[in-house]
Amino acid sequence: MSEAKVREVSRHSGIVQHSKDATRSAGATHTGYKREQNEDAYWAAEDKGIWVVADGLGGHHAGELASKTVVEEIQKSAETDKHYERALQKAHALLLGDEQTTANMGSTAVVVAEEGDYFHIYWVGDSRAYLWAPKGTTGKLTQLTSDHSYVQMLMDSGAINSEEAAIHPNRHVITRCIGGSTNPKLEVDRVSYRWAAGQRLLICSDGLSSEVPANSINQILTENSDTHRATELLIAAALDAGGKDNVTVQVIDAPSTAQPSSTASLNPISEPTLPSSTLRRYRPFILLFTVALATAVAYGLSTLL
Repeated sequence: MSEAKVREVSRHSGIVQHSKDATRSAGATHTGYKREQNEDAYWAAEDKGIWVVADGLGGHHAGELASKTVVEEIQKSAETDKHYERALQKAHALLLGDEQTTANMGSTAVVVAEEGDYFHIYWVGDSRAYLWAPKGTTGKLTQLTSDHSYVQMLMDSGAINSEEAAIHPNRHVITRCIGGSTNPKLEVDRVSYRWAAGQRLLICSDGLSSEVPANSINQILTENSDTHRATELLIAAALDAGGKDNVTVQVIDAPSTAQPSSTASLNPISEPTLPSSTLRRYRPFILLFTVALATAVAYGLSTLL
């Protein structure tokens, strides 16, 4: 991507958030070329160690209001209890209980919250978090979140592979979101890691992850150490791919206190899983149940897109 192209994108979109206190992170958003308005929302408070991206669903002002509600609840939590899972559940309750809310209003969310040298990721839907780590001359990009989507459920069950998922007609249908349904409870996924020196996080809406291949994202993060330039180039890559959706990104560098990768623990805190022998025994039943459940949930949420 040429310098001229980057300047052109920035000039016509006003996309870059640049806080005077931000020294190691940057965020950017763009409406894209196909949508009339931007239903994404994002916010960062580097001094508090909190970043969020929300992708509104429902069209027009419905999605915009939903993503704004998510961000506002995270902002309130950052000033008070810092219980971000509870904040997302509060946003869910507000959207379901608002008299102005329609059944078609919802939002995805991905939140990064730091605690010393550790970071926690909370997410709902298909907005993603990636970890970039230096490795040779190319770097390494790892997806830390798992989409709450129809095709992800099919992939997890073994019904389809990644190549089939990329072209599946329902690949944009999510199976979980904040608001957008009559379910009074919201399940929020969480994973925690310890920072290692030289790492960086990328959180984004699917306007980036659905349009720009992972190897291209990795290349941009590898070749651009400045977070602001990296965000501009990521947005530009999504626009070059057609700009079919709103696109929002935040890039966060590891804190200066992070330990070298040789000593930092990079294993996530996760729930126990069934033994592989048990999974093999019940795989046919799991497959049938998952496909049926995915189809039912996708049918209920497809009207959000």
